[in-house]
Amino acid sequence: MKQIRSGQSFLYRTNGYDSTVVEVRMRDKVAGSCLQAALTNVARRFPYLTQKLVEKGGAYYLHRDDNSMVAVKTDKFRTLGSMATGYHLMDVTFTENCIRVAFHHGLCDGRGVMPFIETLLYDYCCRKYHQKFSTEGIRLPGEDIPEAETAEPFFRELYPVDESAVRKVETDGYALPESTSTPEACYHTEIMLDESAFVHAARAVGATPTLFAAMLISHCVRQLHPQAEKPVICNLAMDLRSAIGQEQTHRNCVGSAYLPYTAEDEKLAPAEMARKYRELLAEQRDPNAVKAALNKQIGLFNKLDELHSLEEKRKLMSFFNGMVNNTYVISYMGRLRLNDYARYVESAHFFSDMICGLTVNMIAAAGKLSFEVLQGFQETKYVESIAKALAPYGLLWTTATEQVVTGKDKSFVTAGHQAERYYAKPESI
Repeated sequence: MKQIRSGQSFLYRTNGYDSTVVEVRMRDKVAGSCLQAALTNVARRFPYLTQKLVEKGGAYYLHRDDNSMVAVKTDKFRTLGSMATGYHLMDVTFTENCIRVAFHHGLCDGRGVMPFIETLLYDYCCRKYHQKFSTEGIRLPGEDIPEAETAEPFFRELYPVDESAVRKVETDGYALPESTSTPEACYHTEIMLDESAFVHAARAVGATPTLFAAMLISHCVRQLHPQAEKPVICNLAMDLRSAIGQEQTHRNCVGSAYLPYTAEDEKLAPAEMARKYRELLAEQRDPNAVKAALNKQIGLFNKLDELHSLEEKRKLMSFFNGMVNNTYVISYMGRLRLNDYARYVESAHFFSDMICGLTVNMIAAAGKLSFEVLQGFQETKYVESIAKALAPYGLLWTTATEQVVTGKDKSFVTAGHQAERYYAKPESI
């Protein structure tokens, strides 16, 4: 067994943590037998994603799970870490034309689960359509698994950092009046764009798709709240792997870049705003700045290791419960690699449950770029404003706002039972 370091902030939540789901919509009806065969085969290539949690002395460990992964036809999301999923922290289900992969952030992040999804879709399409498709960039069963894929980015030792060179970043953003630390539900709306049209528009002003999205959404929020005295801040999920030389790791390695937007910024031309955001992002992606941010997390995890009970650790990490990121969050998972079987995929979607505030998730597949607007409050003005701002850039459709429930995991209960089963002692692990 191996103790978890990265991802610990998702393991000590009250009553579990909500699953994150990647939903891939196929053009044809999903063949359950083909999906199950593909899942069984692909699980051999990603054994580190088929593990379960064991908790002992308040510490969480990943342990081999001998239960097979089973793809079930259901429109409900099964409870991760429970008997229903064989205690796995990842689950694959399907409906008529959708393949859904649910995962626990304590196991991996979006970048970490993406290769699994790509290999699963490749294998499934080969079986479903009786063809051999391109394997370019696909991790295949039977290959050697590089140690780099399971590397731990959060050591106990701090990274060497030149603190004097770390620029202070504006993080105190305007709080949306509707945001609450105790949301009653999560409301989900999808806005679908033509990916090439949006990317072309972003490049025309010198922006990446995520920076262009931040520019548009921050402008929408400012227009809705012109009285805001604090800047509207986009908390942009930022992959930290390259800065620490851990490009292949599946483990959680995500931080936040902070992109403020003020009344003065509204006067800037789009190209000027894009340049400003590029510079801000480059500063926060600098390896020295990234390592300084990682050191804060390492310091927190080291404090966790000094505590000896689950109750103590949950108390220390309780500030994560109901945390609201002002003003809003953007998380871009990237583009699914589909090669020459992209024609069988309609679109991909990326969402979770119980958002405390406003979050916009983005994922690209089969030439489409989805914006999943998630709110911890029932209010239409943000969705309407964002959809209107995106409309000129290849709008394909917008769905009605619906409540989404992905469900919390049960590992906070079952992991302790697994420890009793294996009689694991931390000092012997």
